[in-house]
Amino acid sequence: MYQDKCQVPSETADLSRLALTTPRSMIRDVFDKAARTPGVISLALGEPSTTAPDHVVRAGIEAIRAGHTHYTDVLGIPEYRHAVADYTRRVKGLSYDPGTEIHATPGATLALYLALRVVLDPGDEVAVFTPSFGTYEAQVILSGASPVRIPLRPEVGMRMEATELERALTPRTRAVILDSPGNPTGAVTDAQELARIAAVCRAHDLWAISDEVYHPFVFDTGQGDRIVPAPSIAACPGMRERTIVVDSLSKVFAMTGWRIGHMLAPRRVIVESSKLAEQMNSSLNAPAQYAGAAALAGPLDHVIRMRSQYEGTRDAVVDLLRDHPLLRVNSSMGAFFALVDVRGTGLTGGEFADRLLDQEHVAVVPGEAFGPGGNGFVRLSFAGDRADVTRGVERMAHFADSLDHGALVA
Repeated sequence: MYQDKCQVPSETADLSRLALTTPRSMIRDVFDKAARTPGVISLALGEPSTTAPDHVVRAGIEAIRAGHTHYTDVLGIPEYRHAVADYTRRVKGLSYDPGTEIHATPGATLALYLALRVVLDPGDEVAVFTPSFGTYEAQVILSGASPVRIPLRPEVGMRMEATELERALTPRTRAVILDSPGNPTGAVTDAQELARIAAVCRAHDLWAISDEVYHPFVFDTGQGDRIVPAPSIAACPGMRERTIVVDSLSKVFAMTGWRIGHMLAPRRVIVESSKLAEQMNSSLNAPAQYAGAAALAGPLDHVIRMRSQYEGTRDAVVDLLRDHPLLRVNSSMGAFFALVDVRGTGLTGGEFADRLLDQEHVAVVPGEAFGPGGNGFVRLSFAGDRADVTRGVERMAHFADSLDHGALVA
């Protein structure tokens, strides 16, 4: 995954080894190639196809017109932090002090990095369930620590398991990164298993860093027009003081380009994260914070409609692949991703994705982009238009059918 020193080109020998050996995201590689492919159907992009609701856009415009375009507190404007606290209490049932336990960040990515830098020292280890969003391992390494991979098992729906976590621990393990609903798996870990994971964290004095950016997109809840979020480990007994929640408005409110998110954590964490953020970004986009406050405080009809759309498109994807002899897909329980097992074709995930894009003009992300646990899989997003997603999956099935399996076996 990381280049050996002897592989570093001579023309970059005067650049840092850290920069040179940090891998480029394979997801970006797919995006770049798809952008050069005429008539492509992209099932690779992990963002909503819609945009923010009108009242959110208006709040951002009004903030600009009102002159709210200056530096803000490094932790965020009070309006945003109060909106985060109210939303988190209302939707997740978790209470945080907006003055001391909430840190607004330019998206969840920096929130995750700040969380890791606050709790890790060089030489520490961080447990990471795999396949996982590639940023996790990269940021652990950028923090001077080492990721310890814990394989997710298809036979349990790719959900995180306490027994697998405990088996992977060493005396150097300092934290575990959790995500539910998961990317790229779409798996949702239930409250009972999270309670068992919490017991492991308490027994071994671990920090839990909980990525909850897809929290309201949980399927098959039978709750109609209510939001039933994925359970948070922060709600488990004894875990609030050892959990850092990372969240974002990017997916939930279709605000990816606004770059607005936050972390929720004990006061002692926020004190330190504010010091680090002062040196990284000083403050964040002021109009985006006002728009974010409007999103969090406003009606959630838009979120509920997106969840319903994703669930219906998920059903269509599963129906199309249910009886395919070479492709296997777990029925995603949340987020807007499906992980498709392509090992029956005889191709790796990377080979399948490359040839699918070249021959059928459909872009998916190879599972290898999410670590070794993704070998033999591809990730597809069903956040786009249902007709486009359906056509893309039909082309995927056609491509698999067209392979010369006799030659592959030979």
